[in-house]
Amino acid sequence: MHPPNQQQCKPILALASTLVSMAETCRSMSHLKQIHAHSFLTGLHDNSVILAKMLRFAAVSPSGDLAYAHSLFDQLPHPNTFFYNTLIRGYAKSSIPSYSLHLVSQMRRNGVDPDEFTFNFLIKARSRVRVNKNCNLPLIVECDEIQGAVLKFGFSSHLFVQNALIHLYAVRGNPVAAWRVFDETVGVDVVSWSGLVLAHVRAGELDRARWVFDQMPERDVVSWTSMVSAYSQAKYSGEALELYRDMVDAGVRPDEVTLVSVISACTNLGDLQMGFSVHSYIDENGFGWMVSLCNALIDMYAKCGCMDRVWQVFSKMRKKSLVTWNSMISACANNGDPEDSFELFNCMMNSGVAPDGLTFLAILTAYAHMGLVYEGCRLFESMQRDYGIEASIEHYGCMINMLGQAGWLEQAYELISNMPLPSNDAVWGVLLAACRKYGDTYMGERVVKKLIELKPDEGWYYTILRDIYVAAALVRQRGAVSRKHHDKVRWLGLGGFYLDFLKEAKIIEALAIGEAVMFGAKQSYPNDEL
Repeated sequence: MHPPNQQQCKPILALASTLVSMAETCRSMSHLKQIHAHSFLTGLHDNSVILAKMLRFAAVSPSGDLAYAHSLFDQLPHPNTFFYNTLIRGYAKSSIPSYSLHLVSQMRRNGVDPDEFTFNFLIKARSRVRVNKNCNLPLIVECDEIQGAVLKFGFSSHLFVQNALIHLYAVRGNPVAAWRVFDETVGVDVVSWSGLVLAHVRAGELDRARWVFDQMPERDVVSWTSMVSAYSQAKYSGEALELYRDMVDAGVRPDEVTLVSVISACTNLGDLQMGFSVHSYIDENGFGWMVSLCNALIDMYAKCGCMDRVWQVFSKMRKKSLVTWNSMISACANNGDPEDSFELFNCMMNSGVAPDGLTFLAILTAYAHMGLVYEGCRLFESMQRDYGIEASIEHYGCMINMLGQAGWLEQAYELISNMPLPSNDAVWGVLLAACRKYGDTYMGERVVKKLIELKPDEGWYYTILRDIYVAAALVRQRGAVSRKHHDKVRWLGLGGFYLDFLKEAKIIEALAIGEAVMFGAKQSYPNDEL
């Protein structure tokens, strides 16, 4: 059988060229699957160029499908370094970056040598793998091993590989190792310096990070943003805003991450004027469509009590994320508009956005504010039964607050006692505060006993127990006491004389002092029933 001549090859080459062009301009997985099917119909399914283009889209494109990319890869009888790199890159960006390390191991077993791009993708994958013990991979899992492999294969002279190593040590919070790579790198650039800033930030060394930042021969938006974000996250909000102003004065255009950090700093300071200025900058420079910025603005305005601004931002958003809905529901619940929280929750469900634990926490807060205990209990049960969301300690705390504020102290006590999570001083403290509100000494004593077991060296709960005894003495005498303000002050002074010792007392002593306070009250108001 004779091989096809040049004339016979022309249609095949033209068809292959067409499929390559189609794969390069592909915009969706449905389109890619059509191209793939057509390659089988035309006998070009094993064409390496077409496969490379299809694999790249499926593995790397935001519209791709990593599982489909892997199936394409498995069709290759002998994949080369380029094909391995494409799939490694895809996994490095995915939710399972640890699989990139597995592919490198497979690559070496099959006798395929890595190149500088392999190590670049590998390092990026390793920087995103948080817990080593969950990887269970036979090759290159530790940072130092990766650096050793880079040296072994002769890629230490590649600046982008060295910068990736600096970044790897930076995200691990290891500035010493980052400096070691930095000092060994020839021709360091702004990316190298920015990695050092990040390393000190992750290590919690803000002063050292600022020193490195000030030494940089040039700064880009990444280095400025790293420093602004570090200050903002550490609650050094004034420093964050000052550095942001310096950044703008230096002619560096802030990006989305910068602006989110600046808005967070404004929120922490309650600096609405600066917040207005940043909001104007966002609108004037075309950032207004970014969901993360709108979410940050909603949070800022809500915490500053500017609900009209909150609704303005929300109503202009074309795309709303789960964070957006949660922020709005929480904003309404915490700013005295619980009915709006319920309406937003219904709108969210109708729009097809699935709620999470934070959503239910916000709605439970709204129910608590309105005293809708039965509705809150039903929602709490529905969250776990219908949505499969496990209740956290925060959910239980909200439920205990709801029950306690409604006077359902016994039910709150039972909920804490029977919840599947270990109780802490916070949830018992919520119930103790409710005991103070209702002057329930019996429940207060039971709660304090629990707190003594959890925090025996602390005494804050004795102070609240003192207040409960005082409330119990006054609860039936509020009208009489208000008419006898001078006597009230005199009586409280008497009670305070005894109760000042309560912080250091044990529970039995606290009960005895409570009886003394009740006796003092009866002496002050002998004709009133206590």
